[in-house]
Amino acid sequence: MHREDKIGHSAQYFGNYRDHWWNQSFLEALASRLSLYQCANVLDVGCGMCHWSKLLFPFLKAEAEVFAVDNDPIWAKYQEEHIAYFSQKGASFHFDCASADRLPYEDNTFDLVTCQTLLIHVRDPEQVIAEMKRVLKPGGIMLCAEPNNQVQHLIRSSLSATDSIDETIEHIKYALLYEKGKKRYGHGDNSLGDLLPGLLAQLGLENIEVRISDKAIAMYPPYDKQEQLATLRQWAQGGHASPSGTDNRDYFAILGKEYLEFYENYHKKYVNKLDQLLVALEDEVYHAAGGALMYVVSGRKNVN
Repeated sequence: MHREDKIGHSAQYFGNYRDHWWNQSFLEALASRLSLYQCANVLDVGCGMCHWSKLLFPFLKAEAEVFAVDNDPIWAKYQEEHIAYFSQKGASFHFDCASADRLPYEDNTFDLVTCQTLLIHVRDPEQVIAEMKRVLKPGGIMLCAEPNNQVQHLIRSSLSATDSIDETIEHIKYALLYEKGKKRYGHGDNSLGDLLPGLLAQLGLENIEVRISDKAIAMYPPYDKQEQLATLRQWAQGGHASPSGTDNRDYFAILGKEYLEFYENYHKKYVNKLDQLLVALEDEVYHAAGGALMYVVSGRKNVN
C-alpha cells in the first residue's frame, strides 16, 4: 500500500504551512483585476483540504456556491468540516470524489474553475485543463497556480552560500533528474508553471494573463513568526517519499542504471545535509530569503 493510501496524497503539504503561501494584498489585487466578485460559483479541482478555495471565496459574489473535487477519497471525511466553514459565511459547499481528467459536472457550469499545485502532479495536464475548460461557463475564468520548482536549487541560504560550483551543479542535476523521472513515471511535471500559459492558449483560452506571487517566507533567527514556525514544522516532516507515495529513488531508477548510481552516490555524499540544516536552525545561524517561483495564470473561455 502506498503512503498516500494511508494518509492522503500530498498530505505532508496540507498543514498550515500552506496557509502562508500568499500575501493578502496580492490576492486582493488579483481578485480586483479579474473581477472575481462577479463569480457566483467556483470549482476547486484537486482541492485537498480546500486551502485555495477558502482563500478565494471572500472575493466572490455574496453567498457563492463552492464545489470541490479530488480523486483521493480520504479528503471526503472533511466534508462536514468544510460545510460548516462555508455555511458560517453564508455559502454552500459540495465535495465530489472524482478524477480531474473526468470531472462529474455538466458543460458550462461554473463561473470560476481553479486549481493550486494540481497540474504538476497529473499525467496529462492538457486533458485536465480541457476538462476544466469544458465545465467552465462561456466568459468564465480559469485560474491556475502552479510553480517552477527547479528554481529552488539556485536560491542560496547561509548553508549553501559557500558551495563550490561543482556542488551547485550536482544539486541542480539531482533536481533535474528527479523531475524527469517523476514525469516519466506519470506523476507529473514539477515545473509545469513555466509552460502553463502556452497550454491554456493551445486549448483555446483567451485573455491569458500571467502573474508571479510576491510571497517569500524569509528564514532568520529567532524563527518566531507564524509563517517561519509553520515552515519549520513542514521541514520536520521531510523525507524521501514523494507526494504520490513513490520513493524518490524510483524516479532515478526509471531513467536507467547510470542515473540510479548518481542517486546513490549523491545521497552518500550529502547524507548529513539534513542534519547540518537542523543543527544550523538549533544554533540559530541559518538564514535565507525564502524566494519561490509561483505562477498565477488566468484565462477566459470564449463566448462564441
